[in-house]
Amino acid sequence: MIIIPLLNRKGISFLSGSFYSLAIGPVWITDPLIGLQTLLTTVKADSALLLSLLIPVALALVFGRVFCGWVCPQNTLSEIMDRIAERMPFKRLLTPRARALPRYIILIIVLAATLVLGFPLASLLSAPGIISVQTARLIYEGTVGLELGLIAVILLAELFLVRRVWCNYLCPVGSMLSLFRLKRTLKVFFAEDGERSCMRCGECGSACQLGLNPMIGAIYPLCHNCGDCIEACDKMAGDRKPLSFKF
Repeated sequence: MIIIPLLNRKGISFLSGSFYSLAIGPVWITDPLIGLQTLLTTVKADSALLLSLLIPVALALVFGRVFCGWVCPQNTLSEIMDRIAERMPFKRLLTPRARALPRYIILIIVLAATLVLGFPLASLLSAPGIISVQTARLIYEGTVGLELGLIAVILLAELFLVRRVWCNYLCPVGSMLSLFRLKRTLKVFFAEDGERSCMRCGECGSACQLGLNPMIGAIYPLCHNCGDCIEACDKMAGDRKPLSFKF
């Protein structure tokens, strides 16, 4: 997000774009949600646009929502807010159970509104896109837009109201990526046998910022394969690792 606008200011354009759509030389990579939004607003299937969706869709089909867990700047900011919240002298007001249904309802509403109104609503609700564009704007112009207000609202809500409310219940980008999943897509796998045994310490569940428990399964499509639960399990179980990534 920082290097690309700095290079572009110096006239180096091999890398360009944002988390909406990114160009690496002749190769374009477009967020599937933004790509679908473009198709809905233009009502035209552009071959270049469809090709730009192949890489993110393929990554999601193989590795799951690794963009959310390993790349998304909103996830990084939310992780920081979570660490701060742990040190606050008060608890968040609400602790609802993580559910997948609300996020898909929101995704359907966003896409339906885009189709009916012909307005790129998803662009205004793409946290990674907003953060990347406003970072570039800050570098280019020394100012930022009102779009960052959404990011501020998300962070304050996660600090005081609901833990990871954006990723768990609202984010349309993550909802879209979670649709691209196969039987052999990378997942957090819990298994016990002669060499692997669980201590039932619960550290894996405590480590999950999304409030998921890999010991009881059913963590997808919410899980974004960040690996925090596996790291916690490795620390407690040593060589007896019942929790791991598996295709």
